[in-house]
Amino acid sequence: MSLDTVISYLQNYGHWIILLVLFCGITGIPAPEESFLFLVGVLVAKGHLEFGTSFLYAFMGTVAGMFASYWLGRKLGLPFIERYGKFIKITPDRWKAVEKRFHEHAITTLLFGFYLPGLRQLAPYIAGISTYSFLRYVLLSFLGSGMWTAAFISIGYFFGDQVKLSYLPWIAAAALLLFVLTVFRKKFTNRA
Repeated sequence: MSLDTVISYLQNYGHWIILLVLFCGITGIPAPEESFLFLVGVLVAKGHLEFGTSFLYAFMGTVAGMFASYWLGRKLGLPFIERYGKFIKITPDRWKAVEKRFHEHAITTLLFGFYLPGLRQLAPYIAGISTYSFLRYVLLSFLGSGMWTAAFISIGYFFGDQVKLSYLPWIAAAALLLFVLTVFRKKFTNRA
């Protein structure tokens, strides 16, 4: 997708596109959240968008996705995991381990889990299913969402002119490869 196409979408549909992309990404519907936020920052730097409004819509989309995922987890809950978990290899014992680990690291997960694809999508569902305190969840979701969206828009704003937009998919692929290699390295070093 070219820069002109993105600008055209933003001109036709306004900032709602930013909200929609981030809502979809957080709830688990495939969307390029980080690269999109980076692109929003580039467009802010080039004068096509305004920082405050773009940040607000990105923040609202992220928070809305966090709340929708938490609510789904809370409503579907443990019976859903017990019934369908076997299809994705979540046994009752494995679920108890995940829930215990989440509660031990909930603050870190909800504040900084945004920076890890996969964890960003799973954490809200886990919080909802495990009936994590809603008030604490709201506070941590607001703080984490604000830090994450501001960070990636700012990175795009400050460094976007130094990177050609045609390189953006390659940078995203390299970041994903680095993440996968780190996970595999950690998994294999823990076995040794």
